[in-house]
Amino acid sequence: MDSIQREAADLAHKDVAVFSRRFGILVVFLALMPALIGFASAPPGSLYLGVQTNVDDHMVYAAWMRQAMEGRFLFENRFAVESQPGLTLNLYYLALGLMAKAVSIPVAWLMARAVFSFLFVVLLGRFLLRIGLDAFQTKLSIVLVTFGGGVGFFVWEKFGQVVVNSPELLKSITAGKLPIDVWQPEAFVFPSMLTNGLFMASLCLILVTLQAVIESKESWAPVLRGALAFGALMNIHSYDALLVVLVLLGFLVAQLASRDVTWAWLGRTAVIGLGAVPAAAWFVYVLGQDPVFQSRAATETFSPVFRQVALGLLQAVVLTGLGITAAKEKRMLAGISLALFTGVVAFFLWSSNPPVADYSMAGPFVAESVLPFLLVFASALGALALMARKERGINFVWAWALVGVAAVYFPALFQRKLAMGLVVPWGILAAVGLSSVLRRFETSTRNLVASLAIIVTSASSLFWFQREALFIRNNVASTAVHPVYYSRDTSRILAILSEVKGRKVVLAMPGVWNPVGPADFSTPLVPDLNPVLTGLAGATSFAGHWSETPDYIRKRNLALSFFLASTTDQQREEILRFVQPDYIVAPNPQTFGSTPTGNGPLSIADVRKVGRVVYDGNQFILISLRG
Repeated sequence: MDSIQREAADLAHKDVAVFSRRFGILVVFLALMPALIGFASAPPGSLYLGVQTNVDDHMVYAAWMRQAMEGRFLFENRFAVESQPGLTLNLYYLALGLMAKAVSIPVAWLMARAVFSFLFVVLLGRFLLRIGLDAFQTKLSIVLVTFGGGVGFFVWEKFGQVVVNSPELLKSITAGKLPIDVWQPEAFVFPSMLTNGLFMASLCLILVTLQAVIESKESWAPVLRGALAFGALMNIHSYDALLVVLVLLGFLVAQLASRDVTWAWLGRTAVIGLGAVPAAAWFVYVLGQDPVFQSRAATETFSPVFRQVALGLLQAVVLTGLGITAAKEKRMLAGISLALFTGVVAFFLWSSNPPVADYSMAGPFVAESVLPFLLVFASALGALALMARKERGINFVWAWALVGVAAVYFPALFQRKLAMGLVVPWGILAAVGLSSVLRRFETSTRNLVASLAIIVTSASSLFWFQREALFIRNNVASTAVHPVYYSRDTSRILAILSEVKGRKVVLAMPGVWNPVGPADFSTPLVPDLNPVLTGLAGATSFAGHWSETPDYIRKRNLALSFFLASTTDQQREEILRFVQPDYIVAPNPQTFGSTPTGNGPLSIADVRKVGRVVYDGNQFILISLRG
């Protein structure tokens, strides 16, 4: 009997392995299709970056890659003109930068997205089998995790986080705010595959770390693998390391409740945790030494209201509930009741965003959020203790699901970043819940219902795909101030600045968006070249990025005023003395000077006389202020 069971298990593993590889190839093709279309349809002489979503953030990554291409191991923040020690280390972008020397930055991004998207699907299949799911549950989980989303497609918008074009009834249900499956890619798998290779690399490291923890119950064999993965995770996306720690605390509570914990297992897990210590120690050191990094770390990235999170996961939660209805154990039902109560409490605790203000890490919002977070977190732990089973795999997934939702309200300014991969555990639970209901049906009916469920839950991912294509067609990125295609002038200026060695401070005009509806934008009136010049030419920008540039709003306004015709020559000279740029990239006033905007015509000054014109293009002019 044992040999028959082993043979059946081997066949199931092979079946899942084949499915994972084939499905991985399919989703990689779908995820890369918008970028491939973008490259293929780029106008002659234009520059396409391979990304349409969060272009400014990708330029931060590009700036690190550019420094790796220059031979640097430790990076500085070139979106800040302030003095800094240059101590940032990111192994992921160090490796991509070395790759980019051979294939270019956009192609390196594309390759990384492909590799880690495929790898995630394969690792997910192995993880699911390791936690005890059967072949059908595993396949269904892979699909629901990859494409799953909430109900955001009902109130879909191409830009922003506010519901604009939907009926009043839907606006009232969502409180006028978009669910996270519309705009927060890191919480979902396919949107991450479409937009950011770093997110996919982080998800792969999370899976490797968590599987190592589970497998270390039996031996030391997976400990080194887990420690290395956890250390790499702490280095390339440190917020995720905190999320893993919180999830493991929840898992520990569940295992203690089910009396399935040994000191040996705890010791091995602790050793895996030690893998993050070197990267964490370096992070703390850099934070203490680099004031620019301190300013970056203090950027407010608060989580959305709980309603946005709940609606963004609603379909997976409903499918999970189908399996719960079949539960007959009193402890399980009690745990689910407490989990529901936790959700209700969270709904009222986090029903509105924190007031906009200049908070520090000890600011009022963070301080006042400690007790609510502890209350919800403790309630989630209580639910896990009541729901605990002998099957440690299911305990683990429940810990990830419940603690993951609580984690996005961790009392810190970076709390929104803790939503990484939030759909993963809920997608698994949805597959388990749906499969438990479908077991009573014959195979054809089961497959039909499962297919319908997949189609419905994948709607938001389909809208993400469509939006990427629309960005390309309309030549406007998600930021609204960056185009998808950059002109021949931009390419020429980038080439000239790339040849300039050493530090080069550049002042460029911030972007001017082009609204064409209540929540829609077309190609920006004036593209914001600041982050592109930093990311692709290695320049130091005065006002380059909303988060990386300290005191960005003030610097942006100052940079904008330099190029306006209403600014006097004396005021312009004062700005130059303050910024001390080496180069200026100015819009050609003959091209942009008569552009109408919502605030009247765009009056841009001719600033050629402030320095030596290096390149005089139809759109942009490069001016050198070096002697």
